[in-house]
Amino acid sequence: MQTTKKICRAAAVSLLALCLTIPAVSSAAPRKKTPTTITTTEITEAFYDKAWRNFQIGSKKEKAEVIKSLKAIIRKSPEEFMAHYYLGIMTAEEGFSNQAIKHFETALLGFPKSADIHVRIGALLDAKNRTEEAVEHYQNAFKLEPGNAKALARLGIYELENGNLDAANDLLVKARQAQPDNPDTLRGLGAILIEKDSATEALPILEQALLFDQKHPETHWLLARAYEKADNSEKATFHFAEARKFGRKDPEIKELIGYDMARSLVKSGKMKDAEAEYKKEIKKNQDPATGYFELAQLYEDTGRENDAIESYIQAYDLNKALGEGVMKAADIYLQREDYDNAESTLTIIKNDAVFKDKARMALADLKEKRELQEKLRLENNLNDSKNTDAEIEATFYEMLDLNKSDPTALEGLMNFYKERGYYEEALSFFRKYNKVNSGTDYEKKVVEKDLKNRFELDNYTLFNNKKVIPFKDSTADDDNLMNLAFNGDNDRLKEIAFKILLSRTEHKKDRNLVEGLLDFYAERGRTEEALKYVSVMKRLGYYTDSEVTEKRAKLRGK
Repeated sequence: MQTTKKICRAAAVSLLALCLTIPAVSSAAPRKKTPTTITTTEITEAFYDKAWRNFQIGSKKEKAEVIKSLKAIIRKSPEEFMAHYYLGIMTAEEGFSNQAIKHFETALLGFPKSADIHVRIGALLDAKNRTEEAVEHYQNAFKLEPGNAKALARLGIYELENGNLDAANDLLVKARQAQPDNPDTLRGLGAILIEKDSATEALPILEQALLFDQKHPETHWLLARAYEKADNSEKATFHFAEARKFGRKDPEIKELIGYDMARSLVKSGKMKDAEAEYKKEIKKNQDPATGYFELAQLYEDTGRENDAIESYIQAYDLNKALGEGVMKAADIYLQREDYDNAESTLTIIKNDAVFKDKARMALADLKEKRELQEKLRLENNLNDSKNTDAEIEATFYEMLDLNKSDPTALEGLMNFYKERGYYEEALSFFRKYNKVNSGTDYEKKVVEKDLKNRFELDNYTLFNNKKVIPFKDSTADDDNLMNLAFNGDNDRLKEIAFKILLSRTEHKKDRNLVEGLLDFYAERGRTEEALKYVSVMKRLGYYTDSEVTEKRAKLRGK
């Protein structure tokens, strides 16, 4: 409706300005009233007719002389209202609208029932954008002469400007009946039908209006809109182009057309042309944000997602009401499962007055998706047969970083430590797992007792004590510990057997033990521990510098 209001405003000015050049020959025009200070034999209707003819065909100098003569009359006889009437017409045509209004207002005192004078004053006020005053004069003209085509047309356009489509339609239909060949009335009727979604009915009316002026930009613009609504994008594009061509010097026409040409090209499927049109229009349009937003939609529809994202964000930077575009950009990233960029995009509007709730909900949902994606990735990692023990262990802990109560990770770590003989750690994770996936109290007691018993039995084997004591205090014999170190039933037995032996003076420099523990850590991916024993091997003189460098590089995966 806003664009229709602008076009109807322009139509009103052009329509109503026509009356300024039409001589007073209609029935509504005032007739000669005998003046009180000059005899009728001196100033007759014939005198005014001759003055008007001379003004119409005369040179600039001759026109000025006619005006001068009429002014001389009203100086002598201020109540010579017919002189004021003609002076109103002439000064208006010469561009002196303020003088014209004063003359017409004076003439109206002598001819209070003249609809023609009211229409002429209304036209001049319209040209000055004094709409309410102008409409008042048209209403007076309508009361005096209900069939006055100009009054009907202007009042119809006024109702259209204010969105009163039914009232506007009624007045303009009557105006068309009174004056069928008025293109402004036709344009007004066409605009109403477009707003009422009756584009097919608007088309013949607007085509008729175009017959009066093939280069009229507003008519082309309205025809383009009508064809667009009638799903004829080819003709819509043609008329948008014609409107632009013929209205290239008219800022209002340029504003009216705006992005319509680009939109029409999109509907025609001419995406490259539409893109070029958008880019050209954005540079000069007062609302570049809308252009960027619609261009982003074009990019998205044609699969140019990165360009779409960039344009959506440009649109929002220019107009914070276009936060929907940022949401669309975030959706593109989400569909790609590019959660980092989706998050940074949503962060742009998380404090936006309109979109903050949607953005924050999307961020919360994104967090869940990201955690699920990461969990699935970690679970897939667990299935990789090439994983070392250290990698498996680290993966479970990463899962717990995402969710401290993740039952898969808790159960996984419980079993991981149990299988390798680290029963104390297994017991700790069993208790955590039992809190989130609890069984019966009996089952809990059975598992706890089993793990405790296994732990104590292994301690007896390693320390001759059910508890862990300092390695140097172990009384287990060397042969038994040697067998455990190289052939133990589980990793804990092997690891601690190595450490107990290496704590004894007679074994501190035993190459087989040092290298055996180094290999134990290396095979399980426990790189940091393995590197410590590389240093021990160097310090004991078992590795040369080059061997140390090679060993460290291999352990670090280089």
